[in-house]
Amino acid sequence: MADETTQDQELSTPAVDVPQAPAAPSLQLTDLVLALQVIQASAQRGSVRVDEMSTVGGLYDRLFAFLEAQGAITRQAPAGDTPNA
Repeated sequence: MADETTQDQELSTPAVDVPQAPAAPSLQLTDLVLALQVIQASAQRGSVRVDEMSTVGGLYDRLFAFLEAQGAITRQAPAGDTPNA
């Protein structure tokens, strides 16, 4: 029985808290689509100043092209541009 006691004592070591590295931040295509939608909504509501328009528009164009190339979004044809079959 003395052997069982020493085995229990050997197995019961105090728990040591090992600090975990914080998870690396991640960004998904859905996050970029959301950013594109925020730019669209901001533009529709007139929240971009005149001197910011080209910068915001350039960002929108680059973001749109990237998301389209990744297949996350598709360009929609204007309503009147339907080909005749």
